[in-house]
Amino acid sequence: MTKSTDRIVDCPHRIECGACSLLLQPYGKQLERKRRWLMDAIANEGRPDKKKILPTLASPQIEGYRNRTKMTISTDRERRSALGYFQRSTREVVDAPQCGVLVPELLETTHSLRTLLNSSTKFPFVLRHIDLRCGSDPTQQHLTLVVKTETVPKLPIDAIADSCPHVAGIGVNLNPGRGPQVVKGPIDPVHGVREVYVESAGLSLRVSPGSFFQVNLGLLPEIHSRMVEFLDRGKLLVDLYAGVGTHGLALRHRFRRVLCVEGVRSSVADAKASIKAGGVDNVEILGSPIHRAQRRLRSEKPDAIILNPAAAGADPPTLEMIVSSTARRAAYLSCDPTTLVRDLAVLIKGGFQLVTLQSIDMMPQTRQVEALAFLRR
Repeated sequence: MTKSTDRIVDCPHRIECGACSLLLQPYGKQLERKRRWLMDAIANEGRPDKKKILPTLASPQIEGYRNRTKMTISTDRERRSALGYFQRSTREVVDAPQCGVLVPELLETTHSLRTLLNSSTKFPFVLRHIDLRCGSDPTQQHLTLVVKTETVPKLPIDAIADSCPHVAGIGVNLNPGRGPQVVKGPIDPVHGVREVYVESAGLSLRVSPGSFFQVNLGLLPEIHSRMVEFLDRGKLLVDLYAGVGTHGLALRHRFRRVLCVEGVRSSVADAKASIKAGGVDNVEILGSPIHRAQRRLRSEKPDAIILNPAAAGADPPTLEMIVSSTARRAAYLSCDPTTLVRDLAVLIKGGFQLVTLQSIDMMPQTRQVEALAFLRR
């Protein structure tokens, strides 16, 4: 698919589903709206310099880009099963056999699963969700079956594997709670491989089911190119909230040493495995929540810092540590403009200057706005 700014996309599930709320808008208008939303967010902290807020970075694909989906299973009294997403503002499941933002091979697998769910194959009623993802190779997928029980029920694993040729691995997650979190706790492997792989910056990055990774792989090269250009080079780069090491590893040739800090165990294990497999000798993975690594971090003397926190943003001690560090440049990649702007205010008050701020269209057709800020002092 092209990223033509006048292209319009629709979906047969648009009215009932509501997840992709920017459908039927020209892509160029979507990009401008996301830049405007980011400007509105930063305006709450004062009068922004519009020259520093760049046009939205467009996605190479505006359909078929999403490499992960979490779907809900709903079965009616006639034992007919739907596989899809919650209807807007309700708990009703919208069957979504033609979800256009999914990588085509993922969508193909959901078709096979839906057919199997509505066949004579017996599925336990406690199977409520699936979490399906792929890496760079869309034909190598991992499927997590989420069951609402404390013990593993009998599941038709062989039937699933036979019906879904792209599924290379299957895991089971026990989540008896009623909260909004689809996958919670460990994922036990029951078939095939345990992870997928993403080709990035000359490495094959391992990504386990419990590890975070961007859902739109097409934007990573451009994001890393901009980080390389701005952060330049030096002796030490510190990558905070590093995940599987995606950004720190991409800049490993620009710095004598890279320190990646991450608290999620699966992500730490993935990063270490990728480093070992790739023969990387200048990147260290510090497996610790950042608040527990403050002493170590304050002893380091970084030239540059990357931070890519979850939607809640960075915690105050981490921002204070960045301000008191030797870092002259910083890159902040965010998935929530509100917390980004809050954190930027702290960093700017501490002596950093905002160089550029740019919205990133990681999820075309949706209202999700990601952003990349560059700062220096």
